[in-house]
Amino acid sequence: MTNASLQEGNRVFYLSRHRVIYFTLGVFLLTAFVAFWAANMVLGRLWEITWAEISAILCLAVGVSVIFYFVFKLKEVKPTVAVTESGLIFKKGKKVGNVRFADIASVRENGGLLGRISKTRRIEIETHLGTFAIYLAASDVSAFFEKIPVEGRESRREEARVILPKREKYICFLSYFVQLTILFALAIAVSFPAVAALLGDFSESRYYLFALLAIYGIALLAGEGRYLYIAARFAKYSVRIEKDRFTICYGKITATEHNLFFDSILAFRVHRTPIDRLFGLYRVSAESAQKAKGISDNNYFPFLLRKEAAEAIVYAVMPERPAGEFIRAEKKIAAALLESTLWFVLASIIMGIFLTPWMLLLLVLPIVSVLPVCRNAGYILGEDIALFRYGMLEENILLVRYRDIKSLTGTKNITASRFGISALDVTVGQYTRFFSVGYVKDADFSELTEKLEKKVDKDC
Repeated sequence: MTNASLQEGNRVFYLSRHRVIYFTLGVFLLTAFVAFWAANMVLGRLWEITWAEISAILCLAVGVSVIFYFVFKLKEVKPTVAVTESGLIFKKGKKVGNVRFADIASVRENGGLLGRISKTRRIEIETHLGTFAIYLAASDVSAFFEKIPVEGRESRREEARVILPKREKYICFLSYFVQLTILFALAIAVSFPAVAALLGDFSESRYYLFALLAIYGIALLAGEGRYLYIAARFAKYSVRIEKDRFTICYGKITATEHNLFFDSILAFRVHRTPIDRLFGLYRVSAESAQKAKGISDNNYFPFLLRKEAAEAIVYAVMPERPAGEFIRAEKKIAAALLESTLWFVLASIIMGIFLTPWMLLLLVLPIVSVLPVCRNAGYILGEDIALFRYGMLEENILLVRYRDIKSLTGTKNITASRFGISALDVTVGQYTRFFSVGYVKDADFSELTEKLEKKVDKDC
């Protein structure tokens, strides 16, 4: 499968082994199908073909397939991929294509049932222009991965650290159940008394309760079903931390190996729910370069991780993490958040006056939402990396390098202007989600803006 180098330091891989097998199988099935229906039309005995006639059809299909196999092998132009010092060169006949290593964001391997039979693997390469696939012999996959560096780095791998999520990954089922149950219990507590008072009859208002419970049941089944799908899809999941990449392996029937390069990662979001915090577990999400281009939305780290595993993943990419205490301004933030909920407070008071006093229970919602937001709020501005902590039900920490920030947006209301704070939105890619990371001081917002201006000047 592997030929001699075209030039010194290069290696060439043939990409055509799988094609003759798959195409020959397709010719066999197509010939058998056409011969079967032709026999039906000629003999006029629909679905009454004898075993001798079936054997003749199969022999015909085998003969045509064998002829096709040898003709294909004689006439085919074998496509190749050459791994050079600067990138990949694809060649098929007179057509030549080139992909630079600097444009490769990630590489992953998929091996299904047909791949195991033909001893080939599907290699998916994601670049800033899109994703494309090639097929290699199973014996060549490791050598191919070893030859791919990142932005000129050495491709030699150091001793890797392997992370294997164990039973802690199933805590997500409990965490989702508790969060959803608390939300619906709160919704029923603040709304059901008002509905019962307006209808004046419990037998009528109970249908409202049944409707909420039905929505709760659907949401519970959908959420837990999603986690079941993740557990099945990412069976035998492991993360290997290497010198310049994460090697992520998963799958039973279809084995997949995904290489996520450090240089393609723009930001990390580390988050945890109250149940996750109780068990000392974390969730890690990566914003990568291909996701920033709107190409892919891969869930690289789908399971809950212990603290040491989450830190190993994040600090492998961002070892220059900032130190110090989170900057916080809880009272100022609380005042700004309460102003943003003023319309809801006024609506609840008006409905309490004109409809029923039970509507005043809705005032509980702004209170229970503002308090956890203020408790989780904070940020650290380091030399190269910024940390933002925010969230209500979930505690989120966004870690992002200044050079990877695409844009900053600061918004103010009357209270925020008075206290000199701004609500900050951070974007790391054109197509990625924007992160509403809470309030920062105006002086720190100006500092962030200056760091981005320096980044632009440096790039120019």
